[in-house]
Amino acid sequence: MKPNILFLISDQQRADTLGVLNPAICTPNFDRLAEAGTLFTRAYPPTPVCLPCRGALLSGRYPSASGAMHNFTCLRPSLRPMVAEVFREGGYYTHMIGKSHVNPCHDPESPESAPHIHDREYFRKWHGPWYGFEHADLNIGHSTEAHACGMHFGVWLEDRGVDTDRYFGHTAYEQYGAWDLPEEHHNSAWVAETVIEGMKRAKREGKPFYISGNFQDPHNPCMVPEPWASMYDPKDMPAFGFKPGEPECFADKPPFYAEILKTEGPYAAKYSEGPSGPTNAAHLRFDERQTRENAAAYYGMVSLMDHHVGRILDALEEMGEMENTIVVFTSDHGEFLGDHGLWWKELYPYEEGLRVPLLVSWPGHVPAGRQCEGLQGLVDFAPTWLALAGMDLVQEFQGVDQSAVWLGETEKVREGIVVEDRPHDAAFNQRIYITDRYKLVAYANPDWGELYDMREDPHQVQNLWKNPAHADLRFRLLQALLTEEMNRNAPYRGDYPKDAQH
Repeated sequence: MKPNILFLISDQQRADTLGVLNPAICTPNFDRLAEAGTLFTRAYPPTPVCLPCRGALLSGRYPSASGAMHNFTCLRPSLRPMVAEVFREGGYYTHMIGKSHVNPCHDPESPESAPHIHDREYFRKWHGPWYGFEHADLNIGHSTEAHACGMHFGVWLEDRGVDTDRYFGHTAYEQYGAWDLPEEHHNSAWVAETVIEGMKRAKREGKPFYISGNFQDPHNPCMVPEPWASMYDPKDMPAFGFKPGEPECFADKPPFYAEILKTEGPYAAKYSEGPSGPTNAAHLRFDERQTRENAAAYYGMVSLMDHHVGRILDALEEMGEMENTIVVFTSDHGEFLGDHGLWWKELYPYEEGLRVPLLVSWPGHVPAGRQCEGLQGLVDFAPTWLALAGMDLVQEFQGVDQSAVWLGETEKVREGIVVEDRPHDAAFNQRIYITDRYKLVAYANPDWGELYDMREDPHQVQNLWKNPAHADLRFRLLQALLTEEMNRNAPYRGDYPKDAQH
């Protein structure tokens, strides 16, 4: 019997926002997954940006291979095969639910942008296919944004009599606090309800399922309904902000480190090299009180989402499918929350913006209550799922099969992992190479570079790139990065073109 695959992903969630790791936050259902399965403490996305990361998950390819490299690009529908397509052809019920964002959300020509996303009669009738998924119930945007009530979520709200004009489109991108939307109408409630419906439909059809449940939280604006908005006292929040030695140490890093401190606000970051386009990292004029209040709202968003993940797990148990389901929970990237003087994500290769939670459960197969430090890449999901399902690996998928690690047979299969980033309209490209101990950041075009000893310097204060004592280490890591980049795909051997056969 092929196992079900239940893939749950949040948006912009730090790796340390799990109760099992952080006593300041309450996440009983994430902790439940950790107790039933394995918590991977060093998981990284292929890129720390929404659209290209989600494109990589759907396509099984790094952003540089798929072409979806930042939020102003799109994932080509013609790219074949898609991950869901392989599962569908393998007899799976496939269903994508929640935030899609593999097309720009601010381009009127995009299918995931206004005005199209607010055509409720269209979305009332259309439910896929979508990038290999046979079924689709989609939305885009975050919390109170004007476009966050579109697509299928907007239809669901309309059917419930919710006045979306009242609750959406009235807050700033950096705003935080209590949202007067009744919690039963929250997007996380809709995602959970629709995931449960999809699981039940697959069972009725007698098929294993591959379902992707994509939550919109805890992405800013950090607006959350009660009682979650008041769940955490800001005074009890961890101390987010500059680390010892910051921002003085920014003088030894690429110039954008210091420049962003001079350009406060959303999408205000400027680059000294080439054109200046927006980045998703920001420096906000928040004092300590505001920083803690924003974090408390962010924690509330996580706990609200955790509640609805619990509903999904309860339904899975009630259906008798828990033992035959691989449950995977992660996020597309992290969030700075004010650490290093930054908010949100992208460009800055700090752990807070890169590392994501990763929980894997499959009773009787994945070891229970285990924590593993082996490097995990989200791009590795496709080959790992195929291996666990007993299906043939797909050559076009660029990740590494992590099934032996997930099953507890070994601690790691990767010596290093690559994270890509190409900011929109910038004249440079960034590659981050991470090992058990070191982090190297290489740039195309400008003469920049970063190298950190993460064991001795976890906050990345001391840039060792130009240190003569670390020249050999820098060379070896650059060589490892180049090797990883050049060896992603094996040579293709397949069917010859029919018109070339004699």
